[in-house]
Amino acid sequence: MPIALVVFCLNAALAIHAARTGRFSPWGWIIILLPPIGGLAYLVVEVLPNLLGSPRARSAGRGIARQLDPSRTCRMLRERVADADTVANRAALAEECAALGRWQEAWDQYDEIVRRPNGGEPVFHLGLAEAALELGRPAEALAGLEALRVREGDYHGPRGAMLHARVLAALGRTDEACDAFETIALHDHGYEAGARRAAVLVQAGRAEEGRRTAREILDRLRRAPAHVRKLQGEWGRLAEEVLRRT
Repeated sequence: MPIALVVFCLNAALAIHAARTGRFSPWGWIIILLPPIGGLAYLVVEVLPNLLGSPRARSAGRGIARQLDPSRTCRMLRERVADADTVANRAALAEECAALGRWQEAWDQYDEIVRRPNGGEPVFHLGLAEAALELGRPAEALAGLEALRVREGDYHGPRGAMLHARVLAALGRTDEACDAFETIALHDHGYEAGARRAAVLVQAGRAEEGRRTAREILDRLRRAPAHVRKLQGEWGRLAEEVLRRT
């Protein structure tokens, strides 16, 4: 049997499978229009994770699915909210929108959540403040963070500390932001706080100090294991950008 016929039959079978399991859009079109890559992607993303059932397989499938169709999970979560408008479903949708950089939609979801009687969890208020910051409204973000601290007393998690430092930087309170980033860096093994501090130092006219901080980050990254370099790659790129700008 010619290979082309085998590929055609396999693609047809996969397209039928996608249609019968409610996945034809977008998978059916991907399978039909991108043979044989579309069919292989469907097997890896949808079929194999279900057969294997392992968390790693499901995680790998979700990662590939997000690359092929970034909006897929968002659509699914919107349908869940339409079926059951709960705080949990809205929070999942808000988190996915934030991961995709859809900050206005993330803000809309978090804003609705915190207005509800069971929407007072700090993580929801942090999500709302982060969305406001990403939308260019740092004063609003700061007001939300300060209200959260008043309400929760000693609540001060790592995410809140980093977000507070970023808000200070966005408001031009550079000395306070640098101090906040430095405090985080002393207790955090990651590179985000240091890289952000380097960028703020340069913006504040303290270019030499910013360059020194950026070089230290890059030196540490070069000595770090490969998985650390991959995980912290975004902050290495920010450090490189700091050096290029100065």
